[in-house]
Amino acid sequence: MMDKEIEYLQELTTKGLYSTDLRGKPMTVETFYDAITVINKKSEQLQNYANLGFYKVGQLLSKANYELAKGDWGKLRKKIAEGGLHIKQQERYIKIARNENIKLNYANLPDQWTTWFELARLEQEDFDKIQHLISKDMKWKDIAPLVGHKTDSASGELFSTNEKPHNKELFGLQFNTEVGTKKHKEEFHQFSKEVEQLAKKYSFIKLNKKNYYDKTEYFLNHQEVEDDTTMEVAEGESKSIFKKQYQSSTKTEI
Repeated sequence: MMDKEIEYLQELTTKGLYSTDLRGKPMTVETFYDAITVINKKSEQLQNYANLGFYKVGQLLSKANYELAKGDWGKLRKKIAEGGLHIKQQERYIKIARNENIKLNYANLPDQWTTWFELARLEQEDFDKIQHLISKDMKWKDIAPLVGHKTDSASGELFSTNEKPHNKELFGLQFNTEVGTKKHKEEFHQFSKEVEQLAKKYSFIKLNKKNYYDKTEYFLNHQEVEDDTTMEVAEGESKSIFKKQYQSSTKTEI
């Protein structure tokens, strides 16, 4: 049965699905409106099907994690990854499927699965702040600032970039990604306090924290970051760890 379904999916095309053939029809506003509306509605419905798909995948993965022995769970994850669904993505789907807030608001969520993931990561207190704003039309970039997440208004990415050196900067203090880990959280906070106190000591110094400071602080204070979704893995498999995605050349300036 599965082989037949896979074969069917491989044969699926958009041929005939999105028809732009207007032969024999008058070139009027109504003609174009009808044709465009039909295609748009089909696209929206297919997107809804896709969303239901990744949510159901997450539910099945979650159930498999509970039902299978540890070794078998590891084998399943690896086999699925070899089929094209990366382990990290599997973990994200599981996180979404297990989230009670997602379950309760499923029918009102927008099309973008990434928004579902961001909502699933929120603490309950933060989710309660924005629950009344959840709708099919919501955008994460509009919601994020309300729960303390900084976004670039143009791209919606967490933490904007304004790391261009200022012409009056005197020193550049860098976070060493080769050494720094979450275990340095308290030391980082102490370092920050000392830098602030030092800046206050001299009237001719103005402290200017750059966005990389926010990135580093976020990483040190959260259990997971955007590209590091943690979860229990089978014996013999490596856990996801913090990727060196923050460039060591980026500076925290004073």
